[in-house]
Amino acid sequence: MIKYFSGLLICCWLMSVTQSVAQRGHGSLYSTIGLGLPTYDNYGLAKRLGGVGAGVRSPYFLNTINPASQTSIGLSHTFIVDVDVSYNQQKITTGNETVSNNFSNLNYFSMWFRFSPKSTVSLGLMPVTIQDYSYSDTYYFEGMADKYTRIVKGWGNINKAYLNYATNLGQRISVGIRPSFLFGSFQKESIYLDQYAAGFLYDRNNSYTGVGSEAGIQVNLLQNEKHNLTFGASGQWYSKLTGMGTSRVENHVGQEVIYEAEEVELSSQLGNTVRSGLSFQNKSWTIGADVLYGFAAGDNNYSIANQLYSVGAEFIPGYFDSEFIKQMSFSLGANYDTGSIRMEGAKVSAYEVSSAIGIPLNRSSRLAIGYKYRNMGEVNIISKESLNTITLNFTFGDTWFFRRKFE
Repeated sequence: MIKYFSGLLICCWLMSVTQSVAQRGHGSLYSTIGLGLPTYDNYGLAKRLGGVGAGVRSPYFLNTINPASQTSIGLSHTFIVDVDVSYNQQKITTGNETVSNNFSNLNYFSMWFRFSPKSTVSLGLMPVTIQDYSYSDTYYFEGMADKYTRIVKGWGNINKAYLNYATNLGQRISVGIRPSFLFGSFQKESIYLDQYAAGFLYDRNNSYTGVGSEAGIQVNLLQNEKHNLTFGASGQWYSKLTGMGTSRVENHVGQEVIYEAEEVELSSQLGNTVRSGLSFQNKSWTIGADVLYGFAAGDNNYSIANQLYSVGAEFIPGYFDSEFIKQMSFSLGANYDTGSIRMEGAKVSAYEVSSAIGIPLNRSSRLAIGYKYRNMGEVNIISKESLNTITLNFTFGDTWFFRRKFE
């Protein structure tokens, strides 16, 4: 086990830096609303399958969607590290211009352990919401004739650190629970410049904490040696987030503090979700479909209830086959979001298509290279946005803690 110590240190470091998922000014203009856009735990295997996961029981890969799914990992694995990173190319079109951005993210990190043939535990870190935007406009202060150019940047996210426990109840039913601690901070900078490029900076910083809980169940409706048909359902609840906010005004050129306000208490509410789905699986295929219902956040006038429809499939000719090509995986997925926010009287809908190829590194570790295209919004609302994403998902597995009969 000592030979893996350096790897564990790297994993711990990754957990410590995941809070910096959002990049300054590289993101959706729609993320200005509330605490940002929801992610719906769409990472790793779920991302390859278009966000499907309520009923998926993979024997090789972690499923981030349903807490009950993590007993499905085969007995050949006793330990798994799952990491998801991505490179993004974004295009935002408004009524005045088209802007392109490039940025990279560390999206998600999880470690999974088998406690017994029936029970597993995992812990991880992932963003729940992401806020990241920038724009500029012309601004007039009340009672003043001078025109200012306002440049606004905002970034931040709410993260959850979670502990997932799952166990089997007999041969056909599995259940899981995932308590989580929520934390995050948001920063917004507004620069006001006059015609001489002189002005001031208004800086705001808000931080939040809270708790959450998820529960899930999966039932094998049809189970035999050749294939399974599984129904899954899960629910996600978040407490009200509380925190503190600070603000100050600085001279734009010399960064001299002109005014600093006292701290204020903050509170905000995230929308809860419920999800259900079916999955058909045999030795080579995983095919699934999900429906998610997202409740509106009660303290956000722009937030509305939404539905997310997802379908996906993955094909592995032979995971343990001796031929390299047969060990590879091929995935395809898509989803449609009816829109969790309403602006200018219109829902901001979105759709995604995704694909991936999985490459074996050894018998229990793999690299999945994925591509995702996302389209969101319309110019007559705020902007029409497209996102091309290349994702690298690393799954490192091992058989630690096995008691060997021969040394």
